[in-house]
Amino acid sequence: MKLLITCPFGLGSLLAQELKRLKLVPFDTFSRGCWVETDLKGMYQINLWSRLANKVYIQLVSGEARTFDQLFDLIKKSDYPQRTNNTNITLKVNIQSSQLSSQRTVQSVAHKALLESIARIGKQQENTDELMLFLEKNQCGLYLNSSGKALYQRGYRTQAGSAPLKENLAAAMVLLSGWKFKSPLVDYFAGAGTILMEALLIAKNIAPGSHSQFAFQRFENKNLPLRENLLQEAKNQIFSGQYQLTGYDIDPKMTEVAVQNAKNRNLEKEITFETGDFLQRKIDFSSSARILSNPPYGKRITSSELQKLYQKLNKSFSDQVFGGYITNLDIEPENTQQRSSKQLFNGDEKCKFRYKKLS
Repeated sequence: MKLLITCPFGLGSLLAQELKRLKLVPFDTFSRGCWVETDLKGMYQINLWSRLANKVYIQLVSGEARTFDQLFDLIKKSDYPQRTNNTNITLKVNIQSSQLSSQRTVQSVAHKALLESIARIGKQQENTDELMLFLEKNQCGLYLNSSGKALYQRGYRTQAGSAPLKENLAAAMVLLSGWKFKSPLVDYFAGAGTILMEALLIAKNIAPGSHSQFAFQRFENKNLPLRENLLQEAKNQIFSGQYQLTGYDIDPKMTEVAVQNAKNRNLEKEITFETGDFLQRKIDFSSSARILSNPPYGKRITSSELQKLYQKLNKSFSDQVFGGYITNLDIEPENTQQRSSKQLFNGDEKCKFRYKKLS
């Protein structure tokens, strides 16, 4: 089967590297994802193991659609009836540079074609099947969401702060930083503890989707032995090493939230969360610790306190201290030549991850 794996903007290449480690062969990589050809086991492994993906979509059909008749005939012959007989469908449409330009009409025609394709076997089910239709330059593709909820929703973060960092973006920061697991890792703006949680999941080789249920399990439930085998394999691959991870936050309530989120995965004994003000904390600039943080930011630096915060944060990255932080502030560190920068999005917020990688 042909799969489309989506991810946050700017992480397509990193996602492709991750898929290669799963012994898959990604192709046509772009800024928000890539493609693979694989089987059911490969699809399960991506949903189970990807730290960077948003969702995994199964391509049901593709072809030219210049007219509504062409669109109807194309969608009607899709593989949807081979996957499920569910008539409870949501269909999202994305159109770019095509003769069929009315999103509402395209959605209506495609939805009617789908229902006709399963007319004899169709049944209203409790769960909704999410489908995506892309129409670009008159080329149409229909895709079924195999993941269900977004894969970055790992299940451990039952509470978050006012500006939460998505789990897959936090994982990307850890991977891009080149953190070596034997080095201490510090987050001075830990919030809900997401960066350190993702770092620990990576270090211990814990499959991020091991506590998740995926949409495809509803229409591939005859393959329960495969699920059990892959989950057992994932459990057997967990490392038992000890790591030094410490998070601070100025808000004691957020410290409690971070501790609880770690408890949700029984990892509270492996990460230390404390309440503390970064501006009041003495930093050992000769330390071998790595720093990864999501500090407070806005459209502009609006206070002298925020200015001091970033001055101190940039100073923290000495010759011995590596890591980085994500921000949307248009501010250049003094040692720019030693720092890499990657454009990312935290939700709809355009940001940069500024980091210094251990070579």
